[in-house]
Amino acid sequence: MAVPLTSSQRRVLEFLREFVTRRRFAPTAKEIAAQFGIAEKNAFYYLGLLERKGYIRRRPHHPRRIEFTGEPLPPLPVRVPMLGLVPAGSPREAIEVAEGELLFDPALVGGGELFSLRIKGDSMVEAHICEGDYVLVRAQADAADGEIVVAMVDGEATVKRLRRQKGTIRLEPANPAYPTIVVPDGGHPFRIAGKVVGVFRKL
Repeated sequence: MAVPLTSSQRRVLEFLREFVTRRRFAPTAKEIAAQFGIAEKNAFYYLGLLERKGYIRRRPHHPRRIEFTGEPLPPLPVRVPMLGLVPAGSPREAIEVAEGELLFDPALVGGGELFSLRIKGDSMVEAHICEGDYVLVRAQADAADGEIVVAMVDGEATVKRLRRQKGTIRLEPANPAYPTIVVPDGGHPFRIAGKVVGVFRKL
């Protein structure tokens, strides 16, 4: 069984795999150094380390021939920044200060630029989005009718279900105690910041 890799060692190994897949031969130490902004001697060090740990096998007289040993590495988790609070009630300004990050399996989140926001308020409880939850948001400027979005109204953020009706945008809560927010479709004070694609809850 191969010895576990550090994150930097893993990045070098993944670069080697991608390079060999594209070019059919291995990168030089100079190319590795350029990729990671390190000295050539450090690139040689990584190559030697990966070989000693059992991930690659080099041929002494063929420096651009590398064999990969063992099973392929699982994909790295997707790092999703946590940007702060967003109300699920009346629109209030989201606090766009990074609080940390969440890690997700790529198979769970798909592609695109992702961020997360912590929910404050209970206007979306019937959509199973509660105060203290983190919503996972794909950054995009539009969404289909009926999807849950992070919307900006007059520069303030809220999480609501998007409805389009007779030239207006309706931002509907999932709690009858809260009113629907109605704004002109395409009006200057309104924009969609992203679509909610998941909910993460700490128990």
